[in-house]
Amino acid sequence: MTTSQSVLTQNLAEHKYALAVSIILLVIPVFTRDYYILSVLVFANIYAIFGASWDILGGITGIFSFGQVLFFGVAAYMSAGLNLFFGLPPIVTIPVGGAFGVLVGLVAAIPSLRLKGPYFAIISLVFPGILAGVIYMYPAITGGDAGLYGLTPISADIIVTYYASTILALASILLLVRLVSSRIGLIFKSIRDDEDTAEASGINTTRYKFLSFAISGFFAGIAGGFQAHQLMSISPFVFNTSYSFTAILSASLGGVGTIFGSLAGAYLTAFLNESLRSLVQFRVLISAIVMILVFRFLPEGLIRRITRRYNFRFGTWSAVKKLKREKIDATNS
Repeated sequence: MTTSQSVLTQNLAEHKYALAVSIILLVIPVFTRDYYILSVLVFANIYAIFGASWDILGGITGIFSFGQVLFFGVAAYMSAGLNLFFGLPPIVTIPVGGAFGVLVGLVAAIPSLRLKGPYFAIISLVFPGILAGVIYMYPAITGGDAGLYGLTPISADIIVTYYASTILALASILLLVRLVSSRIGLIFKSIRDDEDTAEASGINTTRYKFLSFAISGFFAGIAGGFQAHQLMSISPFVFNTSYSFTAILSASLGGVGTIFGSLAGAYLTAFLNESLRSLVQFRVLISAIVMILVFRFLPEGLIRRITRRYNFRFGTWSAVKKLKREKIDATNS
C-alpha cells in the first residue's frame, strides 16, 4: 500500500470515529437526564472548542502558547458585560465575545513575529496576568475580585443547554477540520514544519501567523463566552493558567494537530477534573504531570493511537486482503 493510500485510509478511519462520536453525543440525553452528568458534559463540550482553538495555533501552525486563556477570558468578560449592561441575549453576546477574541489574538500575535519556540511560550504566560491586572484596576466595570454575576443562562433546561453546547462544539470542530484540509491549513502546516522554507517559497508567513491567531482567538472566545453564561458569572480567576492547561491537555490527549481529537480529549479532561475535585489544590500540578507524560510517551495522542489501530484492523482490512490476493495471483502466474 502506498503512502497516499495509507493516509487516505487513516483519514477515513478518523472520520468514521468522528461520525460515531457525534451520534453518541447527540443521543446521550435519551439515556440520562441527570443534571450533574449533563453539566459535566456541557463543560466537556466547552473544553473541546477551547482545545481545538489551541490546536490550530500550537498543533497546526506550530506556535506553542501557554496564554490561550487570554482569548478565553477576554471574550468571557465581554459577553458578560454585554449581557449585564446592555441586556443582550447569549445568542448575541457569545459570537461578539468571539469577535473580541479575534482582536486580542491579533495583538497577541505581534510578539510571535520576533519570538519563536520556547521563548514565545514563556512570554505568553505573562499575557493573562496583564489582563487580570486590568480587571482589578476597574472594579466599577469589571466587578474586581467579586467579578460579574447574574448573567442570563443559556437555558433553564439542562437538556437544551447540553444540545446547544454539543451542536456548537461539533460545528466548531467541523469548520476547523475543513479549514485545516484547505489551502490555508497547508500553509499553516508549512509554517510549523519549516518557517524559513515557507518564506523562501513566497508565503507571507507574517500574514498567516496573524490569521492563525485570529482564528484561534475566535473559537477560544466562543468557548469563553459560552462558559460565562453557563456559570452565570465571571471572575478574574478565568485568567488562571490552569485554563490554558485544560486546552493543551484536551488537544494533547486527543492528538495534537488532529483538531477533532480535541473532542475526545476534552471529555477525558472533564472527567479528570471531576475526579480531582477533592484535590483541587493539586489539580493544576496533576494536569501538568499528565500533559508531560502524554507528550513524552504518547506524542500522537491517545485517540490518534486508537484510531490508527482501528484503521489497521478495519479501515484497511479489505485493501490488505486485496493486496494479498494480488500477490498470490502474481506468484501463481
